[in-house]
Amino acid sequence: WDHSLVPANPRIWVAGCGTNQAIFTALRFPNATILGTDLSSTSLETSAVNARQLGISNVEFRRESINQVESENEFDYIICTGVIHHNADPQVPLARLSRALKPSGILELMVYNRYHRIETTAFQKAVRILAGTTGEANFEGELQVAQEIIAGFNLPSHMVQFLESYKDCPEAKLADSLLQPVEYSYTVPSLEELIGSCNLELLVPCLNQFDVASRTYQWNLEFADDRLQTLYDALPDLDRWTVSNYLRLERSPMLWFYLQRTDSNRPRKSEKQLCEEFLEQKFRRSSTKKKVFIRSEDGNYVLSDRLRPYPGLHIDNLCSKIVAAIDTQPATRFRDVLEQLEVETRFTLIDKLRVLLTTNAFPYLVSVS
Repeated sequence: WDHSLVPANPRIWVAGCGTNQAIFTALRFPNATILGTDLSSTSLETSAVNARQLGISNVEFRRESINQVESENEFDYIICTGVIHHNADPQVPLARLSRALKPSGILELMVYNRYHRIETTAFQKAVRILAGTTGEANFEGELQVAQEIIAGFNLPSHMVQFLESYKDCPEAKLADSLLQPVEYSYTVPSLEELIGSCNLELLVPCLNQFDVASRTYQWNLEFADDRLQTLYDALPDLDRWTVSNYLRLERSPMLWFYLQRTDSNRPRKSEKQLCEEFLEQKFRRSSTKKKVFIRSEDGNYVLSDRLRPYPGLHIDNLCSKIVAAIDTQPATRFRDVLEQLEVETRFTLIDKLRVLLTTNAFPYLVSVS
């Protein structure tokens, strides 16, 4: 909430940038120097064209494998989402990312949540047996079998419901979602083991656009039973997130976290410590304007002449009341605002408010120094 972790003019690496992630990052960080790398020359060409249309000049694109990058202590912020789990040995690229990160830097990492990939993994294995490609990949053969299963598989099962959204979908979507030749997925403990082997540690979950869309905003659970809630709240972050991962299964959030190096000079803070600091902080409403780019009929992006207020109305009623209260009494401790609104300061609620008011996904409040 005080914009202190990433410096004002950061060096940022978007590792595995695809067609748009480096673009989004450049628009969010106009004062940054950004490197976007990918193995796909087509993705990089698309990114470069879009960057020119949007007037972006602070990003460089480079065709490069993460496995071969030699950077060391170079970047303030690294973003790598949905990439390393498609590597034959995910530890290899993750170790490169860790080495490229400054000791004071932040790594934003996403890997597949194992409980989100149950149907996908089962489907992939069935396709490869039917296509006879368990020993050697044959994309065209697998694609044909996959399309035939989706079109004609009608036995009553959860798989039929899962495959319904892939009927008549573009081949690129089907291939990317269901036919990845290499794919790993993780639970919270197995992710922690992986990152620990690469001199990294989990900080906090990163609220992302997919979790926002599904409204899985946070990892912390709320129980009706007070004793159970006390037991759960007493757990350290990793154990608490693990319980949530197990109990919520496919409804748990994505494994999308902020990380730092274990040799960082910045001590890791637990979510409870963050919530205590959050309660003692003074805030003001964040108010700015958002540029809007419109895609024309010829496929080019054009900057609209209208600036839209940002952020808009909050989706949560309590958050709206809090923002309104802060408007009337700026520079008041958050704890005092909640007391005046008669809001209980229990951990799970405070963490939810922290997420829904001061993260990138919900930037409604900014701290007052």
